[in-house]
Amino acid sequence: MYSANEAARLIASAYDAALEPGRWPDLLRLIADQIGSPVARLSLENSGPRVELLAWLGAEASFTRAYENHFVELDPVMQAVRATVPGTVVTEGAVSGSTLERSEFYQQWVRPQGLYKATMTKFLHEGDSLGVLVCASPQKSDRKTGSDGPRLLHQLAPHLQRAMQVHLRIGQLSNERRAAIEVLDLLTPALFVVDASTRIKFANRAAEALLARADGVQCSPRGLCALTPARTNRLRALVAQAAGVGHDVEVGGAMTIERPSLKRAYQVLVAPLTARTSWAAVVSHGPAAVVIVIDPNSAVVSAEEQIRAFYGLTRAEARIACAVGKGDGISAVAEALGVLPSTARTHLHHVFLKTGAQGQAELVRLVDQTAFIRRGNDTDHIVTQEMMRKEGG
Repeated sequence: MYSANEAARLIASAYDAALEPGRWPDLLRLIADQIGSPVARLSLENSGPRVELLAWLGAEASFTRAYENHFVELDPVMQAVRATVPGTVVTEGAVSGSTLERSEFYQQWVRPQGLYKATMTKFLHEGDSLGVLVCASPQKSDRKTGSDGPRLLHQLAPHLQRAMQVHLRIGQLSNERRAAIEVLDLLTPALFVVDASTRIKFANRAAEALLARADGVQCSPRGLCALTPARTNRLRALVAQAAGVGHDVEVGGAMTIERPSLKRAYQVLVAPLTARTSWAAVVSHGPAAVVIVIDPNSAVVSAEEQIRAFYGLTRAEARIACAVGKGDGISAVAEALGVLPSTARTHLHHVFLKTGAQGQAELVRLVDQTAFIRRGNDTDHIVTQEMMRKEGG
């Protein structure tokens, strides 16, 4: 006979396992010891062949492999428990003795291990997920057996169900977090999630690369900072406003940050991030803001590759399109790329035909809308003037 304290310990262990998946085998061992079963199995599987969680106790590895690969579908008691409603406890008595003993499962798996009694429950059945606990023991055992096993499993079943639901939900949230982070890592602009003091809570791949370059935006113990104190103060003021510090309404803002390399200044956008945003909880808890830093130089590199794919441009045409898309005149573009103005005009004419853009202003908008997604191995690369000459003559 098990005590109330022993039952409470098992229930607590079930919820511990929900939060720490590595503890499911420990829970199985506690249950098996309480029932007096030397062999036990805890599984979470879907309607197909995939097993999501599996813990075995007591059986030799050859028998566990044989069961999972073959006998699980031949086990008549398992078939009986699968047909029940969650929480129902089934024993070997659910199948007639003659049917069980004539089965291949009994003759080749149960009998060689000296097993006889079985107590099982399907504690979870939601959608494709099926959770089953099996405890098996010999006909004669010096360990405590009898009516306690079914009663204990009946008491544990609703707690196992809830614990497994928590386990599945945590797994779902973990998958959602990974998916959200992967999407954010695909973005070309650097994206930071910061608290009200500009301390970084999340940075996508582009943001980490931006910090590594240390060209105007850095991370100090106090948070993100710019090249000058004035720009740093402006950034922190925008972030504080976006995070709602001292304001009834959360607002954002925009600014530029100069760079010691003297390249074109970063374009910085600051916006609120609240729980009303569907993915906010994935990367942050509490008041926060999003800081997006656009590098006009590196964005063009990504835009070249993508505009080529979208509109079937040659490499030279894409180079011209992105240069003109920055607002530069055709003469300046030709000089910068080391080609004749007539060659640049020819390429630009082809760009207008292929993209449907009616002029430079429309081309600027098209290029701005293009460089949003990074390639998986996105790296800076330079198209040489020689390649331009080969394509453009």
